[in-house]
Amino acid sequence: MVMMNDIERKALNEKLNNPQKDVRCPRCGNIINYDKRGNSIAVECATKDCIYGGIRGI
Repeated sequence: MVMMNDIERKALNEKLNNPQKDVRCPRCGNIINYDKRGNSIAVECATKDCIYGGIRGI
């Protein structure tokens, strides 16, 4: 697992806070997807095994 840097974390946070905005992955340039999964939200690069994050609800 590769650790994320500040720029990568900021890109994921930008997509998390602005789901409709076109946010690109600073690592590979692909789009970052926003996916609501039940009470959770996932934000992840469309490239397999790139950056990802999200929040879990209760």
